[in-house]
Amino acid sequence: MTLFVFKIILILISIVFLHINLTRFLHIFQLTFYNFTEFFPTIKKTKEIKFGVGQLSLVILWLFSAIFNQVWNYVLWTVVLIVVMYYTNMFKPKAKKKFVITKRVKITYAVSYIFETILLILPLVYFAYMNTIPFYFFALFLAMYKYTGILFASIGNFITKGIMKIENKKYINEAKEIINSNKNMKIVGITGSYGKTSTKNIVYAILNECFSTVMTPKSFNTTLGVVRSIRENIRPYTEVFVCEMGAARLGEIKEICDIVSPDFSVITSIGPQHLTSFKTIENVQKGKFEIVTNAKKDAVAILNVDNSYIASGIDMYAKDKKVIRYGTKNSENIDYRVENISMNENGSTFDLIHNNEKLTFETKLLGKHNIYNIMCVAIVARQLGASNENIIKAVKKVRPIEHRLELKKMGNILALDDSFNSNPEGSKAAIECLSLFKDKYKVIVTPGMIELGDKDYELNKKLGKYCTRCDYVILVGTKTTKAIKDGMDEEGYKNYLVVKDVYEAFEKLNNIKASHENLIALFENDLPDSYS
Repeated sequence: MTLFVFKIILILISIVFLHINLTRFLHIFQLTFYNFTEFFPTIKKTKEIKFGVGQLSLVILWLFSAIFNQVWNYVLWTVVLIVVMYYTNMFKPKAKKKFVITKRVKITYAVSYIFETILLILPLVYFAYMNTIPFYFFALFLAMYKYTGILFASIGNFITKGIMKIENKKYINEAKEIINSNKNMKIVGITGSYGKTSTKNIVYAILNECFSTVMTPKSFNTTLGVVRSIRENIRPYTEVFVCEMGAARLGEIKEICDIVSPDFSVITSIGPQHLTSFKTIENVQKGKFEIVTNAKKDAVAILNVDNSYIASGIDMYAKDKKVIRYGTKNSENIDYRVENISMNENGSTFDLIHNNEKLTFETKLLGKHNIYNIMCVAIVARQLGASNENIIKAVKKVRPIEHRLELKKMGNILALDDSFNSNPEGSKAAIECLSLFKDKYKVIVTPGMIELGDKDYELNKKLGKYCTRCDYVILVGTKTTKAIKDGMDEEGYKNYLVVKDVYEAFEKLNNIKASHENLIALFENDLPDSYS
């Protein structure tokens, strides 16, 4: 009986440990949008499946218990399990994106627990009581706790996916009914590899001066995010719905367009983003142009033709649509262009040219990419009937968007915060913007760019070459930053340091600040967390 009691104690502690690991893998599922094709590469990349010392200790103790079946062995196994459980969680880096207990997560927990109980816990208790050999077979699943967590998280996610699909269909139909009942409402669809959230916020800020406007909040750019925005925010008097459409794979923008078919389709940029899931740049191009091919028949496509992938995609995907082209080049094919761009720490000024008409804009926003965003917004507003005076006035009021080339103080450090999500085009624009601060000691803090697939090394190395325009570079982490380091080394640039985390980066910044009072730091891309 004493042996059985210790076995039960071991099982109970193991259940707690299994819960901790189940939570960890459900968190990763949440971060990868519950997609199996991204979940397994992520856990491999983050070394969550690495067979560590703790797990090896438990397997060795399991072998001892299978051979000796003595009380002392189960006491030792329990102690080691508690120690392993403590250390694997005590020293686990905290993810910046918190685990959100949504309805989906609750259902997944319930399904996972049911299967865990039926397939593992009940057999363990039974065979522990009977003191038979099968107990050791099932106990092995406790020793292999990481793989057990992956197994039950995967089972729970697979079954929950089917349950949620049925429930989501009801909400999607409700959203469609709301859209269909607002027949006079104009829909502005916005997508792009980068710049779509900034453009959406600027579009909303300007259009809301002239029309009753609703936009998808934050980064609610998935199908269900858009559905939620429609159900919670659109009213019978809404005149314009600004809908950001995100995609990490083919078909996702089409799925959103089936609910909200745009009157105006905007593509801000196309580039090597989300290549892990899209696989090729051609798939990214095709995926982004779904916003054009699935728009209304008489829809207007507003496209940035300075971007080569957008320019080349027009003939393939927008032949039967009305297209308005904008960019910075003086060409017969461009409908709107900009001239006389000027930027300093107070903001930007530029002239927008359409035919023989010239409009002069002032904005507090920095960066060439924001010039593109404002051009696009001005075109949309003009298409909707807003006056030039109102557009110019509204642009002047627009404030910098959080973490998108936002000039602010971080403690005693003057910072250009561009930490939302770095990309090749945006990082180049951010460094160009930093170089405008002629009287400052310019420092870049970056972990490099991610989700670039096969082009990861090539594009991060190119970023390293851009970084040499500044006075000092702090690289956060060693993996992605190796390519940046190689780019700087190739240019003979030596003013850089590699640090392990953001805390060490700030410590270094404060040391530099002591000898350079005029320091300004560009934070380029979000700093690494345990799942990046």
